[in-house]
Amino acid sequence: MRRAVRLLLFVVVLASAAFAWAGPKPPACETPRDAADSVFIWQRPSRANLDFASACLDKKGRSREQLRELAVRIKLVYDAYGARIPMDKVPDTADHEDADGNARVIPHQLLHDVTIEKTGKRWQWTSESLTRVNDLYASAGTFVKVAADLPPLFRDVVFFGVALWQYLALLFLVGLGLLARKLIAAVVASRIKVVAERLGQRWPTKIVDVIASPGALLVTAVILRVGYPQLVLPVAWSAALASTVRVLVTIALVWAAYLCVDLLAAKLTERAAKTDSKLDDQLVPLLRKTLKVVVCIIGALVVMQNLEFDVTTLFASVSIGGLAVGLAARDTLANLFGSISIFVDSPFQIGDWINVDGTDGTVEEVGFRSTRIRTFYNSVVVVPNAHLANAKIDNYGLRQLKRCFVTLGLSYDTTPEQMQAFVEGCRAVIQSNPLTVKDRYEVHMSGFGDSAMEVMLYFFFECDTWTDELRERHNVFLELMRLARDVGVSFAFPTQSLHIESMVPPAEKRLPPTRTVEQLGEIVDAYGPGGDRARPEGPQITTSQYVPGVPADRGSEDDG
Repeated sequence: MRRAVRLLLFVVVLASAAFAWAGPKPPACETPRDAADSVFIWQRPSRANLDFASACLDKKGRSREQLRELAVRIKLVYDAYGARIPMDKVPDTADHEDADGNARVIPHQLLHDVTIEKTGKRWQWTSESLTRVNDLYASAGTFVKVAADLPPLFRDVVFFGVALWQYLALLFLVGLGLLARKLIAAVVASRIKVVAERLGQRWPTKIVDVIASPGALLVTAVILRVGYPQLVLPVAWSAALASTVRVLVTIALVWAAYLCVDLLAAKLTERAAKTDSKLDDQLVPLLRKTLKVVVCIIGALVVMQNLEFDVTTLFASVSIGGLAVGLAARDTLANLFGSISIFVDSPFQIGDWINVDGTDGTVEEVGFRSTRIRTFYNSVVVVPNAHLANAKIDNYGLRQLKRCFVTLGLSYDTTPEQMQAFVEGCRAVIQSNPLTVKDRYEVHMSGFGDSAMEVMLYFFFECDTWTDELRERHNVFLELMRLARDVGVSFAFPTQSLHIESMVPPAEKRLPPTRTVEQLGEIVDAYGPGGDRARPEGPQITTSQYVPGVPADRGSEDDG
């Protein structure tokens, strides 16, 4: 029994000694992952072994010391560029081939010209890749060489694994970016000023804003991209700086695109100001807001992609949530499509007088969700665009002519000659007014009413604004009042006559002066164009005018 125990202990001790003598086995280099992992895993402080770290390098024409030095440089270069290799994504099969059918693997896309390839049954870092690593290491050592000449304080003081000189170098790189902004802004501003003066337009001056700040940010990102690998920072810092550079480049491009929207809007605003349509003046701000939202969304997605978020999963989540939101916000979507329909069909313009389902007013604003109408009570009616797109719209603003239809009642004591003179005088008044349409009017005695003989006037004004229409209508009506006085007719109003024959005889009635046919004809001609009785602009009582749109220095006129 004792012999068996002694024999077992002897075997254990012998096995332990053999294992300790043999040590860990070198990398097999049978798969791409073996070759990639060996360089980094065998340079960890706890298990540093440069012979094993260089085991999967191409040994052709290189000594042991050169291979050991190359292994160190590979790690330094990858750390300096922040190229942290995701080992779980490196193929772990001996027969791996890329999309082109080559037995080749790129450990990190940031250093796409450094590859691992299969030679025979062995996967190794190629000779061309090792040469490229030497070149990158040489370029990445500029700041290191400068730091070697600095006092020990700058090299020995370390915070979070980064020396003081490396912090100062980062600040120096950022300062270069800020200086670049000043230079870019000054140069671009001087050139754009010349272009703007040559074109005679203001919108080119906004190009300075588009180029200066985003351009400076882009230059800062480029300077960081060129500079931070030369600092030979720890891999965590380099990886963070690499992500920062990608984000800064994206932000600079998105910022420039965002400002380009303002540039485009300024150009479109100048063009819209030259058109008669007012709806395009409202369309430009809406287009600007829409494009800015689109640019911001795309920029946010690209930034998330650069920060290695899974945008595909995000899209899937947004799609499911978007379906629920879409069902809940179908009225909002209907209003959005209604606004698109309004802009495409253009049933009205900003400033038009319209009637929608009994609501009269002037269009003030057309938004994505609703349209605002200023009523004649000075209130604002908000109409959803979905309802407006399907509603019956009466656009008074599109009238080419403004109609005037009125029926005048003359008393029954009017003689046929006076009636004919009054009708012809009304036609003469219409002919005399400068804003009436001369070939589209009707003036006739239209019937016998309960208390008056009716005269129909149907004619049109050719004017742009409602104020002009009301003013000229006022002038025509004043002319008709003067005409009635001169012809000797009176306007009737509803009356009832009570005849009592048994009482005192009726009082003598005051009758208008009787005129001959020739006199009536002379009165009609006097109210025609160029007649001495015609006042197409209305009889002026004072030298001051209180009607909008009428000059105040016309002078007084005698109404005869």
